[in-house]
Amino acid sequence: MIVFACDVGGTHARLALVELEGKPRVVAREVVRVVDWPGLLEPLRAFLAAHRAAPRLGCVALAGTVRDPRRVQGLNLPWAVDAEELEAQCGFERVLLINDFEAAARGIDALGPEDLLLLQGQPNPERPRAVLGAGTGLGQAFLLPSPAGTRVVPTEGGHRGFAPTTPLQDRLLAHQRAIHGRVSTERVLSGPGLAAIYDFLLSEGRPACPTIGDATDRPAAVAASGHATCQEALGVFLEIYGAEAGNVALTVLADGGVFLAGGIAPKLLADPARQELLRGWFVRQGRFRDYLEGIPLAVVTEPNLGLLGAALAVHPRA
Repeated sequence: MIVFACDVGGTHARLALVELEGKPRVVAREVVRVVDWPGLLEPLRAFLAAHRAAPRLGCVALAGTVRDPRRVQGLNLPWAVDAEELEAQCGFERVLLINDFEAAARGIDALGPEDLLLLQGQPNPERPRAVLGAGTGLGQAFLLPSPAGTRVVPTEGGHRGFAPTTPLQDRLLAHQRAIHGRVSTERVLSGPGLAAIYDFLLSEGRPACPTIGDATDRPAAVAASGHATCQEALGVFLEIYGAEAGNVALTVLADGGVFLAGGIAPKLLADPARQELLRGWFVRQGRFRDYLEGIPLAVVTEPNLGLLGAALAVHPRA
């Protein structure tokens, strides 16, 4: 069975057709910039027409809190998504709207070993698990086992207050507080957060990288640069990423594993030295260090995690 799945973030919308027979797989996919369209309806119509597709079921995963399953205006989204409108205009029998990290969490069980980069341990689906990922924002969700099957719990944990773990991060917090007032973890652990760390280091007297000032995508430019200040910013970012992953693991006692999803983690963590830096801060949890050493930690390398999870949300398999 083929269903429509869409993952809408603050920057891009990913539209796909997903085949659910056997191992779920994406059979058609298109990425559009959200700023180029007034809403989801127009690119969705164009996508379905281009692929001559008329799926009965669809699911749209959005970056934001989904209080109303029929209409969502996410915190990081430029436009609202209306399920009734999509059903009426595109011929769907049913369109489901869910949080983007609920979709990511639901996609975890569709992955094979080849879709994960293990940093420590082996995941166990019979124990609690957690998924988090830095992108335009910072998403988090939990997978909790129950007699009725796995329960997925979306959260807005990325908006908890940032807790620094080093003197440098103390100053980073003060720097961000002067700009924003309250400082959530997302302010420093996201694409924009990486750029914010770089700017903070400049305020500390570090030399500027000549290519960053004119870059249209500053987070990507910082991540790609070998300049000393950019490399230091990446190091601070990975320290925060590892520590936050450890915090999330403790929140739900994620003995089944912690999964790092999103587009940033696979790119930054291809380097073994960076893997060890993040893992070191993951387990650096004081009296709970030994406990964290036993929790599986993995990077999701499958780029379509959210699309697979969205498809499974609207048409779960037995």
